[in-house]
Amino acid sequence: MRTPAIIAALAVAASLAVAVPAVAHDGEHLGPGNPGPSISSQNVKLLSNSPKSNTATQSDLAFFGKYAVAGNYAGFRILDVSDPAAPVTVTDFRCNGPQGDVSVVGNLVFQSVDSPQSSSACTSTNATASTPGMFEGIRVFDISDMTSPQLVTAIPTDCGSHTHTVLPEPENDRAILYVSSYPLGGAALGPNCRPTQSGDGHNVVSIVEVPLSDPAAASVTEYQLEMEQVTYLNAFTFSACHDISVFKEIDRAAAACLGVAQLWDISDPLAPEVLWEFDDPAVNPANIDLWHSASFSWDGEVVAFGDESGGGGAARCVDPDDRQGRIWFVDAATGEHLADYKIPRSESGICTMHNFNFVPRRDGKKVLVSSAYTGGTTVVDVDALLAGASAAQAEVGFARPHGAYTWSSYWYNGHIYANDTDRGMDVFLLSDKARAGAVKLDHLNPQTQLDLIG
Repeated sequence: MRTPAIIAALAVAASLAVAVPAVAHDGEHLGPGNPGPSISSQNVKLLSNSPKSNTATQSDLAFFGKYAVAGNYAGFRILDVSDPAAPVTVTDFRCNGPQGDVSVVGNLVFQSVDSPQSSSACTSTNATASTPGMFEGIRVFDISDMTSPQLVTAIPTDCGSHTHTVLPEPENDRAILYVSSYPLGGAALGPNCRPTQSGDGHNVVSIVEVPLSDPAAASVTEYQLEMEQVTYLNAFTFSACHDISVFKEIDRAAAACLGVAQLWDISDPLAPEVLWEFDDPAVNPANIDLWHSASFSWDGEVVAFGDESGGGGAARCVDPDDRQGRIWFVDAATGEHLADYKIPRSESGICTMHNFNFVPRRDGKKVLVSSAYTGGTTVVDVDALLAGASAAQAEVGFARPHGAYTWSSYWYNGHIYANDTDRGMDVFLLSDKARAGAVKLDHLNPQTQLDLIG
């Protein structure tokens, strides 16, 4: 998830044992986006584009009712998408803190901060881990008045919050957040966040328990990861997860981590238990590969794990048939590899499969929507893949607008929403039977699934 220049700088700095310049853990996802013409399948139409309103990197998305929350490294936007062809910005809220991963529970918005800030306030500036009073972690906002979000509290976590996943438990007046973080770059090497060559470096996921009626009373515990530590960039040794998806009804979490993907039993959400691990030799940290994202099919039968080959800074879609930068479909009960996929077109830009989710179809058929950086957005019939179809045969549709550098693409209530690092938020209409019988949801945090469908 770093540009080649940042990757090279980190490797050189580590080899010379000198201080690494402070950078956000994901770099800045610098483009440029795809410079070529807009291309798409005939069944995918770009309905609208809401250009980004600042120079910051645009990151992940969350949804509630008729609204989309679009995170960015400088804060977040709330957009009214009741007319997907003409979204309206309700608020453009500035609160500095890369990388700006967002989720929503009721009237609360949670924001990940993964680059040391001079303070926990929204007026903070990027700092270093040694800055007195520095902050990394989770910010919590009250959006009861969406035109004027209020910072309620800031919860520090070791190594900050690269991403977070929310498990809502309103029945217990709480939300549980699984916070994933990496000890990469000079900005992250604080006293409680340090990789080592001796194998005793950072190896935790922070579990944050937030009382919904009193978010300021949040508490943090650490879950010690049960996995082998690996060396990344030939310099940093640690274990950490990049992203975690949860499925509340079946008490399961899918963890996409640096060297391995795992399935957890979260019957006790504060004490996960590993059920199985999945890995493939093609996903090699020495090659700057990592397990990156995860999502469950809505019937709970299949887990999709994405690998971010090249760390988000390399052209890993040039050969559609190689084993890099793919989504891997795994049997949720056994951990058995079922199939895998990446876009079936040669893409010369910075490309790997990135953030994705399944379409919630009533009939249980499995259709996945995914981003692919300069490869844009793709839709794939996973059932066809599982039956032996090629990627080209299984792809339902795609869109790659001019300048595409797409961070997240998700299905939500009849449309595909893509938050693009450079373009801002795109909304697409898919006209295909693959969307037949899709359920409408009252909200969606893409890494959180509540009830079985299908």
